[in-house]
Amino acid sequence: MGMEIENPQAFLDGAQSAIAEYQDVSTQLAKQRDIEKQTAASLDKARKELKDKTDKTIKQRGDEIASTFDKQITQVEARLKKKQAEREKARQEGVKGRIKSETEPQRIENQELKRQLAAIIKRDNAPMFFNTNIFYTLFHPSGLSELVCFLSVFIVVFALLPFGIYFLIKEHIIWYLLVIYVADIFVFGGLYVLIMNISGRHIETVRQGRDIKNRIKTNKSIIKKLEKSIKKDSNEKGYNLESYDDEIAKMQQERSDIISQKQSAQNTFDTVTRNIIIDEIETAEKPKIDELTKAFADATALRAELETREREQALNLSKTYEQYLGKNHMNKDDIDKIKALMESGEASSIIDAVTKLDHPVQEAKA
Repeated sequence: MGMEIENPQAFLDGAQSAIAEYQDVSTQLAKQRDIEKQTAASLDKARKELKDKTDKTIKQRGDEIASTFDKQITQVEARLKKKQAEREKARQEGVKGRIKSETEPQRIENQELKRQLAAIIKRDNAPMFFNTNIFYTLFHPSGLSELVCFLSVFIVVFALLPFGIYFLIKEHIIWYLLVIYVADIFVFGGLYVLIMNISGRHIETVRQGRDIKNRIKTNKSIIKKLEKSIKKDSNEKGYNLESYDDEIAKMQQERSDIISQKQSAQNTFDTVTRNIIIDEIETAEKPKIDELTKAFADATALRAELETREREQALNLSKTYEQYLGKNHMNKDDIDKIKALMESGEASSIIDAVTKLDHPVQEAKA
């Protein structure tokens, strides 16, 4: 207060100087905050790049290790698969050979039986169709399967065929169906009776043929059972597969060894090599990170210092000058106006000048 009364000019000059210093510090603080923000961003970027580089290198090295062993495993598995296929082929050949060997008596007997039947038919001057399976199935059936076949043919010829022809005719008149049935019976029935009469004239040949066909059928049944039994037999000792089994066992052991080596290499990489890689990369990038860390610390310290100075100057302005000049007049232009009012004699004091600036209209009317 004393300073205002004794030397108002010095008071106003001091206010302008203090405001200028405060504005200068505020400008510096704003710039320093930007610098601190940019430095922090650069440091974060460098740390992220370091992490990305480390992660990428570790992944790449890990993938390279896995790829090396996986390639070897793939090669071994390809050779193993090929050898297993060769073994299976050799086994199939062995099975075929065993089937051929164990069913050879029945096959030879069937060939002999067929030769005998052909000779009997030729000697008796019987028709050649006496040598066919369909003849014995339709005219002298034996066994359940031939009876079923015989009945099926009978149903088709004397039931389904007439109805099928009848439904193909546009006009469905009942006597058409009767005509079709009569024609069907006449044609197929007559043919059946004719063949039966022929076979009756060669009854002994038919009987012998029927007997031979039954024996052939029995042998085929035996052959089929033997084939099924041999294919299901798990005993492979007679197929000479030992050499294949030895090679397959070696390959399987080789694959197991490579898998074990891969696991060991990955474990070593995870526990030792990985840390070495991280240390190498961090050591190489350390000067840059340290420089940015120091720059960020310095920027933070300077920003904190400027904030302290700004806060202290703001408190000083409020305590020393603002209570006389008012917050709205804490600027160079208004202080110059206050000086001018006092120098011209329009105001007798600083408070008087501030009042005139706040209420120019009222003062003019007065």
